[in-house]
Amino acid sequence: MSIIEEIEEFVKSIPLDYEFSTKWFKTELSKQYSRPAESYIPSDYCYNRKNKGINYNKQPHYFLRLGQGKYKYVGKNYIFTGEVEEMPKMKNRL
Repeated sequence: MSIIEEIEEFVKSIPLDYEFSTKWFKTELSKQYSRPAESYIPSDYCYNRKNKGINYNKQPHYFLRLGQGKYKYVGKNYIFTGEVEEMPKMKNRL
């Protein structure tokens, strides 16, 4: 099963409008599917966040990012009309 399929299955057990932390999301998925917690990045599946390296138009969306490490499950068919925040590029460190 792919990570996307695992997340698709996992969100079926989450009630709409449920707010959660990154830590909770990663821990619960890791326990359920025995994959490293770092494999799961909730911001990759947000309506209002576009992470570098993710094809936003093809990636499924389930969550709204509420702030640093905080998310809300709104479902796959949520109608989102707001702005999409693009993950800022990392500055080169010397």
